[in-house]
Amino acid sequence: MPAIPTRLRLTPEDKAALTEYWRFFEPIADEINAELRDSLLQLPEWAPIIKGMTEEQLAVQNKASLDRQRQAIVDGNWAPYLEDTRVQGTQYARAGVSFVAWYDIIAIYREAIRRRLAALGHKDPARAAMVSDGMGRWIDIAMSHLGEAYLDAKERIITQQQEAIRELSVPVLQVRDRLLILPLVGIVDSVRARQLIENLLAAIRDHRAKGIVIDLTGVPIVDTAVANHLLQATDAARLMGADVVITGISSAMAQTLTGLGAQLPQAQTVVDLQEGLEVIERMLGYR
Repeated sequence: MPAIPTRLRLTPEDKAALTEYWRFFEPIADEINAELRDSLLQLPEWAPIIKGMTEEQLAVQNKASLDRQRQAIVDGNWAPYLEDTRVQGTQYARAGVSFVAWYDIIAIYREAIRRRLAALGHKDPARAAMVSDGMGRWIDIAMSHLGEAYLDAKERIITQQQEAIRELSVPVLQVRDRLLILPLVGIVDSVRARQLIENLLAAIRDHRAKGIVIDLTGVPIVDTAVANHLLQATDAARLMGADVVITGISSAMAQTLTGLGAQLPQAQTVVDLQEGLEVIERMLGYR
């Protein structure tokens, strides 16, 4: 018999309850699945998924699922079932299905089983209790593995989205040969500053840039921290052979920086972007 995965710790009582649950469930699996399908068609998150599958596809999916469940409970081979559960968790996370939607399925499933257990409870209360225990253990196993895969996938998606947002928040634009513009908008914190320097240096390398215009018009606050970030970016750019012009420093920003005694980068500063482009073009010999 295949070994049970280490993480899946089943006591003899668990195994007995699962076996009794399976004996109760298997003969009525088709009608339970049909009831689930009809109920899911009424739920906004699941209805499009169910409607997107043909009757044949649903039948094949249900049969494969029952086969994996049988392997797990009857044969003790849990690996195929647990792997399929993790795959489902990942797929539905990527599809945008909320985790709460899974509890809708569990609630519908529990109610379908409960109604059928009621009759058994009058005839054989002990067996009905064991079937109920087995069902609870089965749901716990399924949801723990599905939930773990779902949350892992969501974390990866969030990380990818954050990286994409950071890329968009620090765009480096080429306006002509070897001339780049870095328009900054919003707060420049330490994380964004690191991304700024990385993007800037990569763009200098890729475009063999000799001139950079850093525009601060869209930055609401320029304090000592922002000044230090600009100092690092400018020094790094100069080490790679590029001259830097900083534009968009208003009179209020200048007074604030002067009052704070901030150390400014050794770069030429001008009022607006247009003048900055004219200055850097003269420096590069375009004018």
